[in-house]
Amino acid sequence: MANLDFYNKEIANIQQQLLDKLDNLVAGLGQVTDTELMQIAKQIDFFDEMERLGYGRLLQRVSDAYDNQIALVFSELNRRELGKVSVASIDTLRELKNFEMTYLTGQAKQYADQLKTAMLRGIITGETNAQIMAGLQTGFGVGTFISSSEASFLIGDSFRRFSRVSTAKAYKDFPETKFIYDGPFDSKTRDVCQRALKEGELTQKEINSLGYVDFGSGGGYNCRHRWSKVF
Repeated sequence: MANLDFYNKEIANIQQQLLDKLDNLVAGLGQVTDTELMQIAKQIDFFDEMERLGYGRLLQRVSDAYDNQIALVFSELNRRELGKVSVASIDTLRELKNFEMTYLTGQAKQYADQLKTAMLRGIITGETNAQIMAGLQTGFGVGTFISSSEASFLIGDSFRRFSRVSTAKAYKDFPETKFIYDGPFDSKTRDVCQRALKEGELTQKEINSLGYVDFGSGGGYNCRHRWSKVF
């Protein structure tokens, strides 16, 4: 199964580049009147700046990863099965992908807006440039918001769930297809996943009737496992 580890690394890089550019901006804004500050603030868009720093290209890579996952799942179908798959099934997965992309973009826009508000708040209250930048680095630097460990886990979990849902959708009309639970068996593996790894070959109906794991969610949040078709 592919992953989005590259996203977590690149978004942290964009985040740091954005903050590095703010030092001169903060210094300049500290010299204008409150009226001028508010006029200028209306023109400031940190999300646009993130786009210039490569966020748009990064989103395209994420979109490509989702498309590749869809293609991978359907490539596992044999010719007979593929001939029975409707265009609507593939379109449904693409729409689901679009919702995932909207979530990522929304996260970045929220981060950009809150960063701008925090910067303006510091300027208006008369903090020094050093104080403002220190506060922004602490509250909005690498490791927070869009590059926090929680955000990374959510993004990874969403992609793995999408992979399992894609598989479920591809084989929805082939209930006889058998799957095995596939993935690591180590000290981090949940008890329910350890049980599922020992289950052997199961259909989707049998999997969803187990009660402790299911096809779409696996063993739960941030599960590292998938259901692999038995060839």
